[in-house]
Amino acid sequence: MQHEMKPTSVSTNAAHFSNNTDQFGFDAELHQSGKNKAPLFHFHDFYEFAIYLGKEPARYRLLDQEYEINFGDIVRCDLMDEHMWLVGDNEQHMRFCVGLTFNFVMSCSTKSDNLIQIFSRNGNSYPVLHLGSLDIHKYIDLINAFQDCTLEHGKMVFQLGILHQMLAYLQDDFLRFNSGGAPLTRQDNLVCELINYINLHIGEDLSLKTLGRVTNYNPTYLSRTFKSITRSTLKLYIDEKRINTATLLMGKGTPLTEIAMEVGFQNYCTFYNTFRRIMGVSPESYAKTHSSGESDSRRLLPWQANG
Repeated sequence: MQHEMKPTSVSTNAAHFSNNTDQFGFDAELHQSGKNKAPLFHFHDFYEFAIYLGKEPARYRLLDQEYEINFGDIVRCDLMDEHMWLVGDNEQHMRFCVGLTFNFVMSCSTKSDNLIQIFSRNGNSYPVLHLGSLDIHKYIDLINAFQDCTLEHGKMVFQLGILHQMLAYLQDDFLRFNSGGAPLTRQDNLVCELINYINLHIGEDLSLKTLGRVTNYNPTYLSRTFKSITRSTLKLYIDEKRINTATLLMGKGTPLTEIAMEVGFQNYCTFYNTFRRIMGVSPESYAKTHSSGESDSRRLLPWQANG
């Protein structure tokens, strides 16, 4: 039986992807029309998988390798792995992209099903599962249900149920290609622990000394391990995470001086300089643009884009 995607009015708007991921623990979007909004090499602090439904083959770059992606392939991306879709537009390259935080994936896992392994770069099928047109139909049915949900109340609950089913299918398909699964290393677990702690304590002291105390690891070892796994320094990650949190608070109309304190900066001057270095504009300019409804033109943080 031939399965096709139903027409939908959803348009690609990848610029807002990580904002919803930060707020709800997940986000999902069908990219089917318009230009690719993230034509840049980027990374982010959440897991990602993309179900490819394009009429034409696509190219996907992860780290220093490129992969040909065909209809029925599922692409997975681990935390902080640099990647991009090498497509200029979406008309022939339809894909359903899902972002999931570490906490969300862990909340869906059980003792017998550790879903983190699906996204581990240690698996022999990473980053592409080649399922093909026969096995992909079950995902297409779920995507259609996700897109067609018209509930006035309970929509989030309904969509959460769909994502749980997708992860169950993905776990089953993953283990067919990876007998016994892909074990996480001690370093992988440590980076996950660090990211989880930083996200939960973004407004508090996140010095290496503090992080070393809460994880029971030497601060120098923490710094080296984070850099080796993510290819980003801990300081840069924390600064960017704080600035991303600040942009979310700006959307709620919180005064800038309060935002600076709330996201962990000891004074406004440091906040101002860090914001300008990362975003390319001052906090005042960004807040003014954001409140005027022109926020889509803002600069994306490296891990704020989804492609």
